[in-house]
Amino acid sequence: MRGRTSATKKNIWYYRDRLLCVRGPCTLPVLRECWVKGIIDENTLIWGQGLQDYIPVKNVRTLLPQIRTPEVRFATWISKHSLARQLNKVRQLRGENRLRESKQVENMR
Repeated sequence: MRGRTSATKKNIWYYRDRLLCVRGPCTLPVLRECWVKGIIDENTLIWGQGLQDYIPVKNVRTLLPQIRTPEVRFATWISKHSLARQLNKVRQLRGENRLRESKQVENMR
């Protein structure tokens, strides 16, 4: 198992984004950053040396645990919660603006 883990760390990876465009070459740290940013997840198709074709990240047994380290999980959690707060603020402002806009339309009649 140790040899496989080492090979996974040293491999250069390519993945297909949501539009199925090939992205890469990527090292393991780049894949971790993509995970935190939500660019890739366990269903993202990935290819590296030794694989015949693109397969989901979750099917590369040694890769997923190396991407989803405790640090990456924590950074992902922070990123999602920070984004959720920002989205709630934007939604609230949009709701307030919609009320103002609708009053303007009523006044024009």
